[in-house]
Amino acid sequence: MPIDLASAATYRPELAGAVREYRSEYAINDQFIGQRVLPVWESLIAEAGFPLMSKENFRKLVETARTAGTGFSRSGWTWDKGTFDCVENAHEIPVDQKEAAKYAAVIDYLEESAIGADFIVALASEKRVADAVMNTSTFTATNVAVDWDTVATSTPLADIDAGANVLEDQLAVGRNQLSLVLPRTKWQALRNSAEVLTRMQAWNSGITGPEAIRQNVVQQYLDVKEILIGRSSYDSADEGQTQSFSQMWPSRYGMLALLAPGPKAPRQTLCLGRQIRWTEAMPDTITIETYLDPAIDSEVVRARQFTDELVQAPFAGYLMDLDAAS
Repeated sequence: MPIDLASAATYRPELAGAVREYRSEYAINDQFIGQRVLPVWESLIAEAGFPLMSKENFRKLVETARTAGTGFSRSGWTWDKGTFDCVENAHEIPVDQKEAAKYAAVIDYLEESAIGADFIVALASEKRVADAVMNTSTFTATNVAVDWDTVATSTPLADIDAGANVLEDQLAVGRNQLSLVLPRTKWQALRNSAEVLTRMQAWNSGITGPEAIRQNVVQQYLDVKEILIGRSSYDSADEGQTQSFSQMWPSRYGMLALLAPGPKAPRQTLCLGRQIRWTEAMPDTITIETYLDPAIDSEVVRARQFTDELVQAPFAGYLMDLDAAS
């Protein structure tokens, strides 16, 4: 029997619509790249085994010629075994009914609270993806030749070439299928690199300085599928203290990776990983619900989701330590 996950609350599609409108109006999704790095895969069950592609399936040179009267060339196609376990992540904001009525002509407290709760859950989701991907326990980080922040002498184009060569060998895909994932500060270092400016000017005479180097221009020159820039940050100070902002995507690391082309990609797609989302009673990626709490005379707005962040193929990612010189 299905679990009634929404028994204590009511799904509010009109509030979800307000959240989507806000996200679109202020381009909120542009600062979040987590669901592009690990695209959502929807699951009807919360916990299960998950077959993971083995790198041993690739790039073996086999003698395929068949001699008459003999069998055909044959080898195993193996799968590693993984698991996922979707965890509930949620945030609630109580809306005092008297306060909401008092200021109803000025502000819709329910809508504003839905937007706030959604953003908090989305921020936490972004952090989980960043922690899963920029993870030196899962991936071995390769040092760049020169710290990217040393823009006068850094060689980011050579560093990226080295990573692309590794992944093309390992994955049997072209460089133009790879995505470059960078934190905001290291994107700025890449754009301001003397090496990049010199190469860009030789390639495109219309580029006169770093300010003319745009994301799509570098992407085209690098011959990669896309550049994803982690722009989100969070306040790491305690409540009531002076704000101290930290980058969601750690400024030390960048990654070249083969990513799933989106949520519609089949489960067996060779890719870095997926964010598994349990869909039971959860119609949206982040579902907005409300319920009454008589003890505080409030309507509580809740944003929640059930997810697990799964790295499927570590060999589909090339992690770079952008601070440490080799």
